[in-house]
Amino acid sequence: MNARVEFHDLLKYRFLSSPRIAPDGRSASFAVHRADLEENRTLSDLWVCSLETGDLTQLTHTGAEKVFCWDARGEGLLFVSARERQPGERRAGEGSESCSSHLYSIPLKGGEARFQTTVPRSVTELWALDDDRLLLKTVRPGDEERLEGADYEIFTQIPFCANGRGFTGQSRTTLSILSLSSGALTELSPKDMDVGQVRLSKDRTSAVVVAAVYREEAPVARGVWRFDLADSAPGPAAPIELLQQRGWRWTCADSFAGGLVLTGTDMKRHGYNENQRFYLERDGELFCLTPELDRGLRNSVVCDCRYGLTEMAQAFLVDGPRVWFVSTDGYRSHLHTLDEHGGLRQVTEELRAIDDYDVLDGSAVVVGLKGLALQELYLVRDGVEKQLTNFNGPALAGKDLSAPEHVRLENGTPEGLDCWYMRPLGFEVGKKYPTLLHIHGGPKMAFGDVFVHEMQCWAAEGFVVLFCNPRGSDGKGDAFADIRGRYGTVDYDDLMFFTDWAVEMLPFVDRDRMGVTGGSYGGFMTNWIVGHTDRFRAAVTQRGICNWVSMAGLSDIGYFFVPDQQGADLWSDVEKLWWHSPLKYADQVRTPTLIIHSDEDYRCELSQGLQFFTALRRNGAEVRICVFKGENHELSRSGSPSPRLARLREIVCWFKEKL
Repeated sequence: MNARVEFHDLLKYRFLSSPRIAPDGRSASFAVHRADLEENRTLSDLWVCSLETGDLTQLTHTGAEKVFCWDARGEGLLFVSARERQPGERRAGEGSESCSSHLYSIPLKGGEARFQTTVPRSVTELWALDDDRLLLKTVRPGDEERLEGADYEIFTQIPFCANGRGFTGQSRTTLSILSLSSGALTELSPKDMDVGQVRLSKDRTSAVVVAAVYREEAPVARGVWRFDLADSAPGPAAPIELLQQRGWRWTCADSFAGGLVLTGTDMKRHGYNENQRFYLERDGELFCLTPELDRGLRNSVVCDCRYGLTEMAQAFLVDGPRVWFVSTDGYRSHLHTLDEHGGLRQVTEELRAIDDYDVLDGSAVVVGLKGLALQELYLVRDGVEKQLTNFNGPALAGKDLSAPEHVRLENGTPEGLDCWYMRPLGFEVGKKYPTLLHIHGGPKMAFGDVFVHEMQCWAAEGFVVLFCNPRGSDGKGDAFADIRGRYGTVDYDDLMFFTDWAVEMLPFVDRDRMGVTGGSYGGFMTNWIVGHTDRFRAAVTQRGICNWVSMAGLSDIGYFFVPDQQGADLWSDVEKLWWHSPLKYADQVRTPTLIIHSDEDYRCELSQGLQFFTALRRNGAEVRICVFKGENHELSRSGSPSPRLARLREIVCWFKEKL
C-alpha cells in the first residue's frame, strides 16, 4: 500500500492563479502560492512559462507578490509587493501607511526587481497603458473627519463591512491613473462609484466598466460606463454612462461586434442568484444573445486547494470574433466561446474545473483541475489541452487516493440528483465503516469529481464520505437552483433521500455511526439537520447560519441576500425568517455538535456560531465551539496554514471520538 493523504500534505501543495499571456503570445506569467507554516502565512511568487518551449522561470523569490500585469512592451512585469520599502522611496500622493502598495518592475530576461513608487492605497488590479502610465483599481477609504488620537469608525451606509476586509466604512473600489515618472495619481471614478469588472479597449485608450453608484445603500443592480484613458486630454473626463443601473445586475461588459456585449440579469424570475445571459447592445438596442443558456457563468465546482484566484473565471474575455467564458455544466466547469450570432462552443473537455484563464489569438492559458490531480497550468489550443507545469505531481506521487464514485438518483425533478460516495482507504468487503455526509456551501455551488483535500483526509482516516448536489446547487439551471423561501425543505429532502439510499444500497455504510458536516450554507443545513433528526451521532457545523433574523442586519450581504433568499424581511414577515432559522429548533437537538467559526467572518458572522452554541448548551446538548482568531469566512480555503491544519484536526478528532 502507498502512503495516504495527511493533513500536513496541504503544506506541499502549490496553488496557481492569474495566468496572463504576454502581448506577443509567446509566454504567460502567473502566480504560484505556497504555505509557510513557520511564519503562518501564504507566500506568493511570480513565474513565467514559455508557450513555445515550456520552459519555466521564477521571476520573484520574496513570497510577497501576487498582483501584477505585463508592461506595455511585454518585456517584463509590473507588480505590487509587500516586501520592505526601499530607502528613499517616493510615495505617490498622500495617504495612510497601513494601506499603501509598493510598485516594482522586473524584466522578463531576469535581474533584480526595480522599485517604482508607492501608492497610498491597496491596489487590487493594474494595467499598463503605456511606458509611463498605469491604470489602477484600488480601495479608496472614506474621508470622514475623526477626532485625532481616538480609534473609531463612522458608518453612514450599508454594507459597513466585507468579509476579508473587516469594517469598511464608506470605502469604494475606484479607478485611477498613476504616472510612474512623476508619481502623480489622477482620480477617474467619482467618489460615490464602486467599480466592478474593468475591460480595456485593444488600444488601451478607453475602458468599459461595470459599477454601482450610491451613497447610503449599495444596490445589487449595477450600471455600465466608459472611461476615456487617452493621454492627450488635459484632465480626466467624466465617465460616459452606457447602461443605467435600473434593476439589472450587470457583471461584465466589453466592446464587441460593433457594440457592447454584456452578462447580466434583471433578477425578476429567480432573484439574486438567477443565471445570467449574454446580451448585445448595439445602436441603442439591447437583445439577448443566449436566451436558451441556463447555466451559471462561473466556476462553481467546490475545491479546497485554490488560492489567490481573480474574478476572471467569473466573467468573460473578448478575443477577436469570439467571447470566451466559463460555465458550470452539471458538476464540472468548462471553457466556452460565443460568437455575435449566439453560437456556442465548448472548448475544454478533459479538464474538470477551470479556475482561472487568459486568452489571446484563439489560444487559452488555463489554471485547471484534471482527474484527481491538483492545479496545473494548461495551454488550450486547437482542441488540445496541453499540460505546461508539474508543480503538484510530486506532492501526490505515491499517494493512495479514494476516487469519488458517482450515482444519479431520481428525486422528482427532471434534472435528477448527482451523488457520490468515497470508500475509505484499506477498504475491506463485508466490513462496515463510520460515514460522513458532507454538504457544500452556496447554496449555489456544486460538488464534482475533483480532488478535495479534506475529503481525501477523511477517507484516509477510515471514513466513508457521502456528498451530493441537492436542489439549490449550481449547474442544472435556474429551476433546480431556485430554493428561495424553501431553505430546509426540498434541499433537506434531497440530502435525506441520498442518505437513505446510501444506508440501503451501500453495505459498508454503518447506519449507526454517521456524522454530518458542512460550511456556510452547508453549516446552515447541518444546523437544520440536527434540529430535525437524530439519525446522526455527531455533527460539525462550520461558519454556518442559525438565525436569519440577526443575519439580515449583521452580514456584509445580509441586507439584500436574506430578503431575496427567504422571501421575507424583518418588517414584512419576521415569522417566516424565524421558521427557517435552525435556532428555532435548537431545543430539539440531541446530536453532539462541534461548532467551528472565525472571529473575522463578516459573511456568516461569529454571532451565528455563538448563538447556536449558547442555545445548545442551555438545552442540554453536548456542544463544543472552536473560534479561530484572525481568520474569516475563507478559513477552509485560504486561511493561514496553522489554523487550516488545526481545523482539519479538530473535525477528525471529533468524529473519531463520537463515531
